[in-house]
Amino acid sequence: MEAWNRLRDIFQDNKHSRAITLEYDFTHVDMSDFSNVSTYCQHLKSLADQLKNVGSPVANDRLVLQLVSGLTEPSQGVATLIRQRDTLPQFYQARSMLTLEEAGRAKKAAQSSSAALVARSSEGPPDVPENSSSNRPTNGGKRNHNRNNNGGRSRGNTGQRGDARGAGDGGLQPWWRWRR
Repeated sequence: MEAWNRLRDIFQDNKHSRAITLEYDFTHVDMSDFSNVSTYCQHLKSLADQLKNVGSPVANDRLVLQLVSGLTEPSQGVATLIRQRDTLPQFYQARSMLTLEEAGRAKKAAQSSSAALVARSSEGPPDVPENSSSNRPTNGGKRNHNRNNNGGRSRGNTGQRGDARGAGDGGLQPWWRWRR
């Protein structure tokens, strides 16, 4: 029992100093110091709980107002909605509104970036610089003018019918090529 009394005395001895430090931290929390809304809200709630533990409880309205005042620019639309309500929402409801807004922004950003990626890929392959290794000839510096690999003959020189259905490969073209 004596040990518990000592711990209580130690804890309560610096209670006011801790309250001052926690109060300062609570009023100076800014969302820009956190990676997302959830971690910001969690930190703010933790500080409020610690203040309660040292005998300086934080009312819900004050907690919500501090939450809103520390928000960054992208969350200002929801912050305005929260501030303009006749009665402030509970902290958890305000947090939920903010996390939903953040998730919507993230989804919209992901859709925008994937749309940009699709648009970029539909433009064709990227330009290859002239000194790129893929631009060098692979046959010892000689240019291959016979790209169709038919022994130097072009489609028109096959000696077959004039409609070029079987040009260069003995007449075995797929039906969609000669069906024009």
